[in-house]
Amino acid sequence: MNDTVAVLQPPVLETPLAAQRRPGRHAVRAVGAVALAGVLLGYVFPRVVGSTVTDVRAAFGAVSSREAAVLVLLWAAGLLTHSFVLTGALPGLTRRRALTLNLTGSAVANTMPFGGAAGMSLNYLMIRTWGVESSGFAAFTLVTNVWVVLLKLAMPVLALAALWSTGGPVSAATRWTAVASMGALLVVLVLLAVGLASRRAAERAAHVVAPVVVGIGRVVRRHPDPARVSASILDCRDLVADVLKRRWGQMSLGMLGYGLLQAVLLWACLHAVGADLAPAAVLAGFAVDRVMTLVVITPGAVGFAEAGTAAALIALGGSPAAVAAGVLLYRGFTFALEIPVGGTWLAGWLFWRRRATRAASGTAA
Repeated sequence: MNDTVAVLQPPVLETPLAAQRRPGRHAVRAVGAVALAGVLLGYVFPRVVGSTVTDVRAAFGAVSSREAAVLVLLWAAGLLTHSFVLTGALPGLTRRRALTLNLTGSAVANTMPFGGAAGMSLNYLMIRTWGVESSGFAAFTLVTNVWVVLLKLAMPVLALAALWSTGGPVSAATRWTAVASMGALLVVLVLLAVGLASRRAAERAAHVVAPVVVGIGRVVRRHPDPARVSASILDCRDLVADVLKRRWGQMSLGMLGYGLLQAVLLWACLHAVGADLAPAAVLAGFAVDRVMTLVVITPGAVGFAEAGTAAALIALGGSPAAVAAGVLLYRGFTFALEIPVGGTWLAGWLFWRRRATRAASGTAA
């Protein structure tokens, strides 16, 4: 899900020519992103790891059925733990609905470039059917995305500290990545603190942001009202402040637990294929993976995340073939598996939603 403020606007009719051009642009962008992902996985990744497909396949063959079951449980435990972040960000959200938002949003987001917006739109439609106002969804989206970004920016710093404390190799790239992440982390924290601590500062920010939102709306053939945009921003700020005041502990613990389980999942995937690396090295590889997933050019950062994570782990002493297999196995859980599971979950939600709508129509008649 992307960090955005949802402001409902009436639909704007497009000319036939504009309607034809927009799907064409989307199709070209999608084809380009898929082609780039294919090049990264098929050409760049094998050269980064310096291993053959036969070697990687042999490493995959070493995974036992018991190890595969443990990996599935770790993946499921991560999803369940992350649901505490979602239920904390939206008061009244049940665990089942939190899992629905997570899995279905990820399934949509992982199938297209810049898919976070599409996943967020799907989540918006779901939340609206549950009676949540648009301002509540905006606050929910903002809070959850901020917590995700905080985790991703904090990981390189934690990984650098772990490498230093254990005497592991620390390259210049590792140091500068940690420094840049620390700088960005401080900026996010300062902006969050200023915006929540002072409503007057939030009002001034809303007056600055509202014209920008209006300008963007006009570009996409919408004409939002500046006063309404400003009011929505302030409503969102008040909801965020209230949520964080009451639920910041639950959300923080949920996000920390989720990050820990994801890191353990990466270690378990590497261990299952014979790439036994020190915990500090695995943490460094996990930090690279978290940062690389911020690249939204390809669906789910496919190609970028695999190549970056594998390169980091090999530089820290991992066997190329085993590292390649372990990283692909890990991404199979955190990216690929979410598509069929989330798609099935979405199909079930649509079925029950349609059934409930028909039942309500029959009762009303």
